[in-house]
Amino acid sequence: MTDAYFDHPGFSQSDLKMALDSPRMLWEMKLKNGRVQRPATPAMREGTIIHSAVLEPGTFNDTYAVCGPRNTKAGKEQALQALEQGLDPITEAQATKARDIARQVHKHPLAAELLDEGLAEVPHYERDEDTGLQVKGKLDWLSYSGPIVVDLKTVGAGLAAPEAFAKQVANFKYHLQAAHYLDLAQADRFVFVVIEREFPYQIGVYELDDDALIEGRQLRRKALDIVKQCQSFNNWPGHTDDHIQTISLPSWGYAA
Repeated sequence: MTDAYFDHPGFSQSDLKMALDSPRMLWEMKLKNGRVQRPATPAMREGTIIHSAVLEPGTFNDTYAVCGPRNTKAGKEQALQALEQGLDPITEAQATKARDIARQVHKHPLAAELLDEGLAEVPHYERDEDTGLQVKGKLDWLSYSGPIVVDLKTVGAGLAAPEAFAKQVANFKYHLQAAHYLDLAQADRFVFVVIEREFPYQIGVYELDDDALIEGRQLRRKALDIVKQCQSFNNWPGHTDDHIQTISLPSWGYAA
């Protein structure tokens, strides 16, 4: 089965992050022989199931089939039948947890209001005016009020707290993602709904301040310029292609 969004040649926010880290990686993963789908980690897999339960509960049962344990003959047969029917086999525990989290989200006063009216999994495609590059993005949720882009993040225990999530924004360049989606959707606001994957499924609802968004836009522009330059010269450098680099220990690596 083809995926129109995945197959579209535009550069996504994850592609732009990759360009900042290593243009060579972007070349290998997207441009050399067509985009490569990386295997999902268990956390990514769980996040996808939770996204479906929270954002598209009406189609959850049309997407997933609850099967017995894969280490049993009956469970294996159920999983095979599900796959033949075009369904994704999951366990009872995975389904129950996803639905429990969805109920928690829709009971949360701020999250429930943001997810009250809107559309899930909204693709956008544009052309960047400065570089001419095609860009794309798939919004988790586009709220009719605003409009507001809502991005659902699933995190580990304790990581939905403000300071902890702020560190993740910096580490994973979520501010670049926010800038990318705001530009694509021409939206007024970008809001994170952050859900801890462990009971009691604590929730944080956050917006970035102006300084963070400015930094995100600068990173996005830098990434687009890198991709354009690499295309122009047909050169996609890796970490150390032309010379040996000298590195230092991080500050915390030295004894006090």
